[in-house]
Amino acid sequence: MKNQDLILSAVKAIKDCLSDVSFIKMLRSGPSQNDSGPDYVFHLETPFGRKKIYAQISANGQPRFARIFIDKVSLVSRDSKIYWIFVAPFISQKAGEMLRISGIGFVDLAGNCFISFEGLHIQKEGKKNPYLTRRQFNSLFKARASRVLRVLLSNPNRYWRIAPLAKEAQVSVGHVFNVKEELLNREWAVVDNRGMKLCGPENLLQEWCNNYQFENHQRFSFYSLLRMSQLEKSLDQVCRDLKVRYALSAFAGAARLAPFARYHRVHCYLENKVDELAKRLDLKSVTSGENIILINPSDDGVFYDMQHIEGVQVVSPIQLYIDLRVSSDRGKEAADFMYKEVIEPKWKQLK
Repeated sequence: MKNQDLILSAVKAIKDCLSDVSFIKMLRSGPSQNDSGPDYVFHLETPFGRKKIYAQISANGQPRFARIFIDKVSLVSRDSKIYWIFVAPFISQKAGEMLRISGIGFVDLAGNCFISFEGLHIQKEGKKNPYLTRRQFNSLFKARASRVLRVLLSNPNRYWRIAPLAKEAQVSVGHVFNVKEELLNREWAVVDNRGMKLCGPENLLQEWCNNYQFENHQRFSFYSLLRMSQLEKSLDQVCRDLKVRYALSAFAGAARLAPFARYHRVHCYLENKVDELAKRLDLKSVTSGENIILINPSDDGVFYDMQHIEGVQVVSPIQLYIDLRVSSDRGKEAADFMYKEVIEPKWKQLK
C-alpha cells in the first residue's frame, strides 16, 4: 500500500472501532506535528476526562516491528492522558499479545482491534483480513524457501551466514536473504556477528505444518502382493538399478526411527521414473486399497538430510514429522511421538 493510502485506511479503521462506543466523543484528530512522535493523534472526550490516542502506523504488523514500537514507547515519558496504539494492515497473533502485555492497543485494517484504558475496553477479533493474501502468509513455506527451513531446522543452534546457507540449501543468496528477513520479522531467528540462527524452532516447525501443502506433490497409488519388508527391499534395489533417489516417509519411515504402530502401507518419495519402477515391481494401479503410495515431490528438498537405515532410505526426521502431522489423527499422534523421541532430544544434544 502507498504511504498515504495506508494512513487514510488506518485513520478510518481507528475511527470505526471508536464509533461503536456511544459515551466517547471525538473532539478532533490529525497528523502529529512532532517528527519523533506518533503518526496520528486523536483527542477524545470520555466520562473520565479527556484522552489522547497516539497512533503509530506501520506497513508490517509482524512481531519484529511491534517490538520496535514497544521499545520506542518505553523510552517515552508515560502520560496517563495518553494511550498508544499500533496500527498495521495485518497484525499477527504474537504481535498482538506482545502489545497487549505492554499496555498498548492495536488496530488492523480489517477492524480487528484491542483498545483498553480506564473506563473503556474495545476488543474485536475474527474479522477476515483482506490485506493478508495467501501468498504473503505462505511465502516462508514455498518450495524454495522451505529448502532453507530444512537446513535451519536440521541444526537449529548453528549460526549461518547467507552465502554458506544458500550453498547448503541450493538456492540463491537473494532467496536466503528474503527468508532471513521474514524469520527476523516473526522473531523466529536472531542475528549477530556470527550470523543467523533460529530462536524458535518449535514454533517455526508447527507453523510450517499448518501451512504445508501436500497436495502439490503427485501421488500414485498401487497394490503389491509382496510383504512389506520384501516390498521395501525390492524397492531399494530397483531404485539403485534405475539410479533414482527415493526415501520412505510417514509410518514406514517412522518405523526406522521411532516405531509408533504397525503399518500396512508404504509411503515413498520418488524422484522420477514412477511408471518404470511400478513395472519392475509388478505394482497394480488402484483407486482404493493401496499398500504402496509413490510420491513425486514438487521439489527435491524433501530428500535433504535423508538417512540410510536398515537397508532403506528414509527422509529426515523433520520431513517425517511434517508428513505424519498432516496425514491423519493417528498420524498426528505418531508425529508427537517422533518429536519427543527423535527431534527434541537431537535439538537438546546439539546445544
